[in-house]
Amino acid sequence: MFARIPKVKTPQPRKLCYILCYREPNYVRSMSLMAALRRMRGAVVLEAVNTSAGWIRYVETIVRLIRCRLTEKPDTYVLGFRGYEIFWVARLLTAGRALVFDHMMSPYDSLLNERKAIRRGGILDALVYRYERGILRSSDLVLTDTVTHQRFISKRFGIPSGKIAVVPVGTDESLFYPRHGPEAQGKERLHVLFYGSFQPLHGVPVILEVARRLRNKPVHFTIAGGKGPGKGDLGTHDESPANVTRLGWVPYRELPAMIARADLCLGGPFGDTGQAQRVITGKTFQFLAMGKPVVVGRIDEDAGFEDRHNCLLVTQGSVEALEEAVLWCLANRDRLEEIGRNGRLLYERCFSTACIAAKLEPHLQP
Repeated sequence: MFARIPKVKTPQPRKLCYILCYREPNYVRSMSLMAALRRMRGAVVLEAVNTSAGWIRYVETIVRLIRCRLTEKPDTYVLGFRGYEIFWVARLLTAGRALVFDHMMSPYDSLLNERKAIRRGGILDALVYRYERGILRSSDLVLTDTVTHQRFISKRFGIPSGKIAVVPVGTDESLFYPRHGPEAQGKERLHVLFYGSFQPLHGVPVILEVARRLRNKPVHFTIAGGKGPGKGDLGTHDESPANVTRLGWVPYRELPAMIARADLCLGGPFGDTGQAQRVITGKTFQFLAMGKPVVVGRIDEDAGFEDRHNCLLVTQGSVEALEEAVLWCLANRDRLEEIGRNGRLLYERCFSTACIAAKLEPHLQP
């Protein structure tokens, strides 16, 4: 007689579906979150992600979500950045399953305080507020990028802080990693780089004023971006000094080469707006991942940044503080490589894909 050997149950993989309906399907937050989800133990990551940028993206994402629900039956759904427009459709289609909502910024706060697009106390004020609060209450878990954002969301919308998980933005590590710039860049000038969409939180006027003040110093600024592809305007701050090179929208995959050529990168934010006081910008993570020295706008949070050790830390909204940081870098160019290396170590320790996966995993277990 042989004893019957009990069968050992093999743990079933946990199916996670990432939903995205955004005009930039390769947006840094989406890329880093999907990479982190794939890195989680026992996770199978499915996608209901748009590839089109126009209005057709809404149909595209919804059709893919329906197909995924019917054929794959995911355990958990993660609705990515800027999912406000399709939230209630997604909530309906994922009924009976957990829905995680990535809430990197508050549209209500942006419209009311940043862009001044709605009037405080008006009808739109109340409607937008209730719409956003309803989304947050109906989500099973809310993701955000900083502790300061977590505190803001909890206090402003009455959401328990335990329902809000803090997960850093990170970056696409297949693109942003240490690499050498061309030697032809030369050492006669300090080359400073900034790119972005010129939102109020970025503080582009602060950067331009610093450039003006340093126009007689061996410092050259490259400012790239705008409000969309092909748009490189600086709004009301259209006049640039001679030591500024203005570029339009730079394709995403060309950014690493541009970063590698720079001596100093401006991560910001420098705008000193309410939103600026709660974020670490996506470009900051890109610069850190590439081991480049980066100027970071200070927020009320200990994220590991140490001035003149792993970054240059400045007070937001202060032309004098940013000017002093750039001048210090000009006088201490021999320290910049070390600061960049330490920044890379900080990225690996706190902001990498592995770190994001470790932060997500406890919240997404069966």
